[in-house]
Amino acid sequence: MPELQHATWGELLLDAVAKPGRMLEAYTAFHNYSFGNALLALEQCVRRSLQPGPLNTYRGWLERKRQVRKGEKGITLCMPMRFKRGAQPDSVEGEATESDTSQTVYAFRFRAYWFVLAQTEGEEAFVQPIPGFDIDSALRVLNVTRTPFDEMNGNIQGFASGREIAVSPVAALPHKTTFHEIAHIVLGHTTTEKLVDGEQTARHIREVEAESVALICCETLGLDGAEFCRGYIQHWLKTEKEIPNHSAARIFAAATSILKAGAPTAGGQ
Repeated sequence: MPELQHATWGELLLDAVAKPGRMLEAYTAFHNYSFGNALLALEQCVRRSLQPGPLNTYRGWLERKRQVRKGEKGITLCMPMRFKRGAQPDSVEGEATESDTSQTVYAFRFRAYWFVLAQTEGEEAFVQPIPGFDIDSALRVLNVTRTPFDEMNGNIQGFASGREIAVSPVAALPHKTTFHEIAHIVLGHTTTEKLVDGEQTARHIREVEAESVALICCETLGLDGAEFCRGYIQHWLKTEKEIPNHSAARIFAAATSILKAGAPTAGGQ
């Protein structure tokens, strides 16, 4: 029977929203990878009845004195691939000139180059501890600052403007609101206007993106607010049927940036 195709980003997000605990499980097992790839790896492990765990390439496992068992099929992840492309003279985007005969470009491709620990045998493998999270470190790395909350409307929970966020001192779920506002900035939503969010945000793709990032962050870190996020996102999905793949990819990238920025060893990575 042929191997099933991997899930799309939109399908992975929809599945994670519908199944509480899926995001925490993915982050616990594959925190060294982007959040989208973590969910992608977990989906394949579940489908193939593999124990989620440390992930490495064939050569990487050999370096750790472990051997991938014969017949094991690789885990597919999305990876950037670099290649040269002939330059276009007088490029309208200014990326190349007549004197620039080629340029390095990147394209994302799905490749089955990885194997989980359960697919190998040999010496005991070192398991890197799951990093902690510090919100102040995340804000510093992401170049986001807090500003005093000055909205008079009691229903408003927080807002984001430029590279600044503010959260109401009486916000019902301050962690969720903080992640939601940071997400607006990381996603590029605040480049032209101030975004104000109440308890019931507008039914708009920007709000769904920010709320999805908040859901990922809250659930992976064990913070309150995940169910509130999940209920809102599921309500939106009932209307729109699905979330676009490009939007899901943006959500995963933003969540990865925030979680890595708050890790003790982030250091601007």
